[in-house]
Amino acid sequence: MTESHDLSFGDHRRDAADRRMVYPVLSRRAGGLSVGVNLNLGQECNWACVYCEVKGLTRGAPAPVDLAQLEQELDEVLGEAAKGRWSGAPEQAGAPASIKDLSIAGDGEPTLSPQFAQAVEVCVRARQRHGLEETASLVVITNGSRLQDPEVQAGVDRLHRAGGELWFKLDGGTAATRALVNGTPIPDARVEANLRRAARSCRTVVQCMVLSVDGRGPTDEDLKGRIEIIQRAAAAGAPPAGVVVYGLARPSHQPGAERLAALPQDRMAVVGERFRVLDLPLRVVQ
Repeated sequence: MTESHDLSFGDHRRDAADRRMVYPVLSRRAGGLSVGVNLNLGQECNWACVYCEVKGLTRGAPAPVDLAQLEQELDEVLGEAAKGRWSGAPEQAGAPASIKDLSIAGDGEPTLSPQFAQAVEVCVRARQRHGLEETASLVVITNGSRLQDPEVQAGVDRLHRAGGELWFKLDGGTAATRALVNGTPIPDARVEANLRRAARSCRTVVQCMVLSVDGRGPTDEDLKGRIEIIQRAAAAGAPPAGVVVYGLARPSHQPGAERLAALPQDRMAVVGERFRVLDLPLRVVQ
């Protein structure tokens, strides 16, 4: 085992485990230690979120990965985590930190990978081998834009059968806000269709980033639009399992990063209250 690295909620660098595809982070979303899987080794994505912490982000599709290497790295990192290599906050200092989840996320949209479904299967097997089925969630963090693809849907179906969940990005309630925040002016109807497809396929949590751009936080129109998209999906028989409203915690490495700031805690609380009208489980994470 190599020397331990300190982890923090504000630093999601990928090198703490000295592996190519698998990395541990302290995740606000998971509430502790998350073991991440990166299928986008060239930092490829079809969006360009202004808050993204990935250096060298590029538009495009990733190359195939070595699935045998992925399986080996998962076994090694999960084994090292179980032995307490990454211990400390938020649990008792010096004690092994329990693994909260296994997350397919990484340096771009994971469903762009031509091996997304196979990677889900690798993660399912690793979770089983390490006895984590009852204690660690299996999560895919996605912008939802590729869920109509049959191969992606096969991976989501496998995720669902394993009791996993999708975390679906909803960072804007209008096309203009999404163009600003996500780098794509995807229309409301398509966002709603993607959310319905996600929630019908697998347990889905909606993940809403809120932040300040040029000193201005989310507008009433933006928040109202997000709420209505979720409401329409629920009315169509595809209610999500919950909503997480979260703020900016890690530095962006995208052009225009200097325009961004986290919302103050009191403003975050006010924004979060807006989503209670949905009558869904809600978390607000600073």
